[in-house]
Amino acid sequence: MSSPLRKLNKSDRHRQVFRRSRPKRVTPLWRQPIESLLMLISGIGLLAFLNWVPQQEELDGMVIVSEAISNLILGITNLLKAILGFGSVILMAVLVMLGLTLLLGGSWRMLKFFAHLWSRTKRPSQRGIRHQIRR
Repeated sequence: MSSPLRKLNKSDRHRQVFRRSRPKRVTPLWRQPIESLLMLISGIGLLAFLNWVPQQEELDGMVIVSEAISNLILGITNLLKAILGFGSVILMAVLVMLGLTLLLGGSWRMLKFFAHLWSRTKRPSQRGIRHQIRR
């Protein structure tokens, strides 16, 4: 019969949550030189292609690069103009909302002021009555 206060063995002390799900796989040693050779061959091929592009008559490399840069600058300029235009529209909407809020708040306060004035003129002054009682 097991008691509730039995000693826990080592496997019970560590929760399953803190264990690694699977042990790390060790990559084989022969894989590293193959990967490095593939990367070297790919880099050499890419640089050879980039060296070959400007030599073609129909593909002038500098013209392609300068057109790409000018298109990029034009696109960024158009994007900034659009962002500024959108920002100005948002600013105008915020100013309209602020103006309407100020207009409504001012009219509400003016109505409260006039209501207070009209109710004050209809009631007799209690200040004079209090002075008469004290004397």
